[in-house]
Amino acid sequence: MNKHLREPRSFTDLEKIKTDVKRMNREARVVFSTTDGPLRTIVTGTKCRPTGVYNSVKTGHAQPYESQAELLFMRQCEADHEVVTWLAQPHRLEIFVEGKKLIYFPDFSVLYADGREEVVEIKRDKAREVFGELAIKLERAERIYQTANAGFRILDLSDLRVEPRCSNAEEIQRHSRTHFVRSEVFWLMDEACRDPSGTIPFARAAEILGGGVVGHKKLCAMIVRGHFGLDLDARLTADTPVFPISIVQ
Repeated sequence: MNKHLREPRSFTDLEKIKTDVKRMNREARVVFSTTDGPLRTIVTGTKCRPTGVYNSVKTGHAQPYESQAELLFMRQCEADHEVVTWLAQPHRLEIFVEGKKLIYFPDFSVLYADGREEVVEIKRDKAREVFGELAIKLERAERIYQTANAGFRILDLSDLRVEPRCSNAEEIQRHSRTHFVRSEVFWLMDEACRDPSGTIPFARAAEILGGGVVGHKKLCAMIVRGHFGLDLDARLTADTPVFPISIVQ
């Protein structure tokens, strides 16, 4: 359903997209960006809230955000090995209700390694913000996405500040642009394959990559780029198991 997921690594092919959209057309229409990037850019205007652009290594896009909560979600998508790709402001959903058109701009769409697609709405405090007409619009949007086999979630700061996931993601993604070479990825994969568990302790992996700060940063960059993964919801220590995700071609 999501146009930015039309890639060889995506589980969604063009024929499935056409089928899903055709099924939806009677009650809704999805409008995508012509650039395969974010559809809507952020206009700061007079709103007093954090806005900016997050330069994502994982997606290759400059992703706009308009709140601290959205930025936290971006960092967690970037660091999460289960997230294959993601996009901010992915499309415009036009919902037709009794001759009227409701417009909804979702905050994110996400593709997971297990093939799930998910649309995510981010709020500062969903208990206080999601009510009335907005609640009705989001409920209708969720039904539309379900028709297209996509999940739908509403998250807020209380969800995104959960530890240690929040701190782990912050630490990993901030080293995303650290340079490493292909042979170093193979070194770690070989080491992990030699262990019966198929994993390698975080400190040992960093040591193989040069040790100290340099090794730590290279390993974090490899996680963002999808070569290795770890449990973001467990406290990051020297013994944290790191496991291979893909083999470099």
